[in-house]
Amino acid sequence: MNRRFIKLTILFGLIHYLTVLLVAGFLFLISHVPPKAVNLDAVILALFKIEWVLTGPRKFLLWVWPGELTPAWLGFATKFSNSLIWGTVLAGLKILCQGVTGTQTK
Repeated sequence: MNRRFIKLTILFGLIHYLTVLLVAGFLFLISHVPPKAVNLDAVILALFKIEWVLTGPRKFLLWVWPGELTPAWLGFATKFSNSLIWGTVLAGLKILCQGVTGTQTK
């Protein structure tokens, strides 16, 4: 692996983690708006689906873990792995798309 791929993976992983935090925070915030004031059910469902996609690898990793009791470190490890998986996929797609189009950015 070259340095560029590792840097892109870390960058996209951090961006993914911040995006998950923002979506979860915004979901928490608007879910506390009373439905009589403003009906935000469609927005809440859309944000829930976005969060579900962004945390898909984490949910899979937690599903694979055998047994009902999970160690305390597993939550952090799956959160870190989730963003790292997404960072790797996005960095790979960026490099692949640049290779197909033939453009190079520095």
